[in-house]
Amino acid sequence: MYVILVGGGGTGKALATHLVNEGHEVVIVEKDADRAKNLAENLDALIVHGDGSDTEILKDAGIEKADAVAITTPDDNTNLTVCQILKKFNVPRIVALVNEPSKKDLYISLEITAAISPAQAVISYLKNALTQGKSKSMASIAGGNAEVLEIKMNNEDLDGRKVKDLGLPSGCVVGLVYRNGEVIIGDGDDIVRKGDILTIITKTDVVNDVLAILKE
Repeated sequence: MYVILVGGGGTGKALATHLVNEGHEVVIVEKDADRAKNLAENLDALIVHGDGSDTEILKDAGIEKADAVAITTPDDNTNLTVCQILKKFNVPRIVALVNEPSKKDLYISLEITAAISPAQAVISYLKNALTQGKSKSMASIAGGNAEVLEIKMNNEDLDGRKVKDLGLPSGCVVGLVYRNGEVIIGDGDDIVRKGDILTIITKTDVVNDVLAILKE
């Protein structure tokens, strides 16, 4: 996959390292000359020195053949501008870093693939670590109004029941069931066993109800 990263700071560099190690062809657009030089010396990736919000720079990076682009600069105005430019090139996958959570709706309005807010994710993890025992919050979504949870099903009374018969509140769905290394896509007729790991998408206001039913 041909991937362009706009922004070669800490996040961009770490992401590039993972992508390169997985065999993807990576190009990083970095505005800062010293940082661009450092990236070129330490990564097996093409480094383009320039402003990622400049259409010509993006063309130099190969935007017209890109399979995906991630925008990871620390400035939301820059990130939003780059997103708008990328839409004109019909890039299949566009992922942007949201630095200020209050601006997430601006990214979503552009209909990009994903707008990721590290601040919201950290808050979600901390909140759940403090208040929800052993359940694992994978993501806070919909402006904090919903959560993606990974929960171990420990209610013996529910062992052997179908997903649709677990008695979960209407504000949640079981997306995945993980059992002994096997991933089962959530379906109402799937049988749940004690010890299964369930990935659940739920409204935040019914999280505690979900946990109580599954006895996490």
